[in-house]
Amino acid sequence: MSSNKGMATDIFFRRLRVSNSFGFKSRPLLFLVLFGIVAFPLHAWANGGTPLMWTTSLHLLFGNAIIGVCEGVLLAWLFSLPERKCIATMVVANYASAWLGVLFIQETVVDALPMDLTNEWMWFWGMVAATYCMTLLLEWPFIARCFRGTQNWFRRSVQASLVVQSVSYILLFGWYWLASDTSLYSRMNVVASADLALPESVLVYFISPADGDVYRRQLTGGSEQKIFDLHSTNRNDVLFIRQSRTDSNRWDLVASVDIAWPCGRYVDVLTNMMVEAAPDWNSIHNDPPRYEGTRSNFGEVQSLGSATNSHWKFWAGFRAINGLEASNKTTGESVRFSYETPFGRWYVRNAVHLPSDKVLFQLGRDQICAFDPVRRRVGLLWKGRGPVPVIEKTHVEQ
Repeated sequence: MSSNKGMATDIFFRRLRVSNSFGFKSRPLLFLVLFGIVAFPLHAWANGGTPLMWTTSLHLLFGNAIIGVCEGVLLAWLFSLPERKCIATMVVANYASAWLGVLFIQETVVDALPMDLTNEWMWFWGMVAATYCMTLLLEWPFIARCFRGTQNWFRRSVQASLVVQSVSYILLFGWYWLASDTSLYSRMNVVASADLALPESVLVYFISPADGDVYRRQLTGGSEQKIFDLHSTNRNDVLFIRQSRTDSNRWDLVASVDIAWPCGRYVDVLTNMMVEAAPDWNSIHNDPPRYEGTRSNFGEVQSLGSATNSHWKFWAGFRAINGLEASNKTTGESVRFSYETPFGRWYVRNAVHLPSDKVLFQLGRDQICAFDPVRRRVGLLWKGRGPVPVIEKTHVEQ
């Protein structure tokens, strides 16, 4: 057994010494140029989209050709196969597997998985392993074609697939990792809602993703109560609060449904509510007030109740990678988190600054969450869309 290992080592270094016969002296410059193109600082494209968007586009359009050339050269070098045939075959293999992977994994599998704040990190690493196995499965027939007509072609093609795909997948994983942002998990502590010490006086109205109707429940827990048959079916539908038409000291709860950007059809849910509320930023800074759907409900986070006197300010970013940012104007402290990866991205929308310096917000399509910037904690409260927190006038938040 040891003699076989010694023979394999000797063959490897012999191939390394004779690699000039494959033209490797002329290739380092080419590899450096290709690497420079791939490793160009991603923030240079940030104004035209997120780094992950550019990374994916470059990979699908040009990166597969580069990967295919490198895999083909490695395959020919290690297993003494025709180089041109290997390069051509592996370029086709990479384009086929990459496009099938994007269409199948990102458009079908990811949307169907029961991902939420509590289990997404587990699903992320599961998808990393699954896509590696999928790459092996999809590209093995192409590698086997390169071995057609050779001795022990099946065993050698399987070995070649494991070696070549492992090298390229590690490099590709690093490429996407640099363009992703997982600070939601790497910088924050994901906790249960009971560990967030939320204000007891806040009541939250929201659209249930189960039936599309409007419900309410206490922020700190308890059962939900159905208050209106809305039958919402659009993820962009949202609840918002506006001053009552009959009494400027009271508020109306309104649903914006069937939204065609930037606005939709308005449905009165509750009127003349005696509550403290935090109207949307767009409704305050536009005349006449503008009420938009969930997709456009980002920007400066408005304060509810005593939170108007807080030293903390919050901002919900336009893109998923912008996430939610908090800054303390007294201490200068700043905190930010976001989540954008090839296997899922979550936008922060419908955020409201609560008393006790917590933030209520919608994460992704239907997760109502809370954020504590001081302890850097984030927790999933329940499933819902378009949350609107209020404080009834019978409560006074200290």
